[in-house]
Amino acid sequence: MAGLRERKKEHVRTTIQREALRLFTEQGFEQTTVEQIAEAAGISPATFYRYFTSKEDSVVTDEYDPIVIQALMERPADEPAIDSVRAVMTGVLAKYFDRDRDLLAARHQLLRKTPSLQVASFEEQERATELFSALIARHLRRPANDLDVRIACGAVTGALREAVGLWFAQGATGGEQRIREVLNHAIDRVESALRF
Repeated sequence: MAGLRERKKEHVRTTIQREALRLFTEQGFEQTTVEQIAEAAGISPATFYRYFTSKEDSVVTDEYDPIVIQALMERPADEPAIDSVRAVMTGVLAKYFDRDRDLLAARHQLLRKTPSLQVASFEEQERATELFSALIARHLRRPANDLDVRIACGAVTGALREAVGLWFAQGATGGEQRIREVLNHAIDRVESALRF
């Protein structure tokens, strides 16, 4: 029953996001209201706020952090951090990026032209990098504020962000295999940073 409930919640969340992105693209971000998004998604405004804190949040928030966290925690404890990151990014995240390609492409386009979303996206990326750094520090049995870990994680997340952003800018073509190539290339560029 819990699994069904979670799937229904995920379906509602995805529906809200898809309708929000569609309306933002058609009408403009500032011109679109939460009430319009709720109506398009077939929910109440109160339900919108149960899933997202704001219009910005409906664009920049996604389900990937818990997926990445779970997948990294399941990697062997003695595996080098870079190998764990590569396995998760190319084996797990690539599937979701391929599945959600249209949604992510729409989000990328919207972020490029909406200053308030750029601020929200930066804050979300900072939060994700903090989470990633803490997780890698735990994997390496180092303090959460270890400078080398934080630098390495910042380099990896920055490289991944740039590589995926370029992939979207070039049309997001090639399916899951191309996403794996893009992610692998980014990780290759910073591999030495996570070789502890």
